Amino acid sequence: MSSRTVRLLVMCGLLVAGLLITGVALHAHHAVAGIYDLNKEMVLDGVLKKLNFTNPHASIELTVTEKDGKTADWVLTTASIANLTREGINKTSMKPGELLKVTILPALNGSRTGFIRRLQLGDRDIKLQID
Repeated sequence: MSSRTVRLLVMCGLLVAGLLITGVALHAHHAVAGIYDLNKEMVLDGVLKKLNFTNPHASIELTVTEKDGKTADWVLTTASIANLTREGINKTSMKPGELLKVTILPALNGSRTGFIRRLQLGDRDIKLQID
């Protein structure tokens, strides 16, 4: 095989790999739209039960007192670890028992899950991006 053919095959392989990676990223982004209502926001006040600071997206478990006075646990997905770190949030920024106020995109299926768009932690008000 000539060196020109090898270079052409390598370039084609890199192009295909790039398209596949882009497709995965687009699919992941569409997954947010397929799970959460992008046109509706809810505000929840609660007590942090647990912070899961893991890739690809961190999540929190928040205990919320509902209108009927009963408590319910919500599982809320956040932005990526990289996005949180850029905002100054790390795995020790929030501790169980702390009060949090979050603005979420609620799940389409009505479950107690959501995607955090805004996080109020103490005197900090952090807007998070879908990534």
